[in-house]
Amino acid sequence: MLFQQNESMAGRRDVFVQMVDAIDYVTPKTGLTLTVQMVKADGSEYAACGVSVTEVGAGTYRVRLAAADLDTLGGAMLKIGAAGAATQYVPAQIVRFLDEVHLAKAALVNARSHAIATGVDQIKDDDGTAVLRTITPTEANGVISVSVS
Repeated sequence: MLFQQNESMAGRRDVFVQMVDAIDYVTPKTGLTLTVQMVKADGSEYAACGVSVTEVGAGTYRVRLAAADLDTLGGAMLKIGAAGAATQYVPAQIVRFLDEVHLAKAALVNARSHAIATGVDQIKDDDGTAVLRTITPTEANGVISVSVS
């Protein structure tokens, strides 16, 4: 699983896990109270997470991590258990998405403005307000150049 560091959007912090019987490792387990722990990069032991758990059905559970659970860059491992169920381990990677990813995302949601009078383009984050890049054209001797800031 790949997560953005300190992800603020709740739905992007979801982990789905199938809980099965601890004896036959096949039979779906419903009605469980899950215990979720995580070990983060450079950590030496599992610690409790600030999660909310929702049973989706047929032994499938949605585990929603808290943004604070995703504060440390690097590899992590979730340990999800419950009485009578086999413990599940889910590897995760917490990354800081590069500015270029934000630019691509902004381009996909059309968060770009253009001033006709000056030819200046602004690429904005998906909030529509924060300017990620300004593209300014200039002309000298019949050659148009573009500077990015």
